[in-house]
Amino acid sequence: MDLEKLKLQQLSLLKSLNLKDRIKPDKVRYVAGIDLTYLDIWKASTIGIASLVVWDVVNRSVDDVFFYEGRVDFPYIPTFLAYRELPLILGVYNRCTRGVDAFMLDGMGIMHPRRMGIAAHFGIVCDAVSLGCAKSHLIGEYKLPDSVGEYNAVLIDGEVVGYVLKSKKNANPIFISPGNNITAQSALKLTLMCLNGYRLPEPTRLAHNFLQEYRRSIS
Repeated sequence: MDLEKLKLQQLSLLKSLNLKDRIKPDKVRYVAGIDLTYLDIWKASTIGIASLVVWDVVNRSVDDVFFYEGRVDFPYIPTFLAYRELPLILGVYNRCTRGVDAFMLDGMGIMHPRRMGIAAHFGIVCDAVSLGCAKSHLIGEYKLPDSVGEYNAVLIDGEVVGYVLKSKKNANPIFISPGNNITAQSALKLTLMCLNGYRLPEPTRLAHNFLQEYRRSIS
């Protein structure tokens, strides 16, 4: 594989990146959380499974769940995650028959060396409102928040590219960044709206849980 060519593709996608709000957070009703797993995480070529959970922000309940299986041949390479996972994400996205206001992915948005994490890549390809909610730090300077509900900006070259949020006591913080058609501030606000006492916001937390149930059912 030619990683330099893929870098140029990522940089080319930036031309379509929109970091303005298509919809204000207080107008959002349905947020879709997307997560993935693999039957053999140690192999580059394996079967992957994606789940998409439509979360009703108002009623705080699951509206619908979708799954998609497919073969994955691209290896895991940091900062090129979309080339491994996006085909599965697009597969489950195309199965979703519900209206969704925003998509929340387990990964980065613009908090990425080339501002093209998987949430940004997905949002541009699908022209969707998207944001990334990651469990670990990839890039950027920040100060760790001290108490639950506290958050601090993550900076790259002085620019706010997202936030680090302490969402639960005695748990590591999460990293929130806009993907496409949303501001960093609105990505943070939307994540806070979806918290429900756990470390991860409900859309991606439930997508992970449903995914594990599905994987056990086919094992």
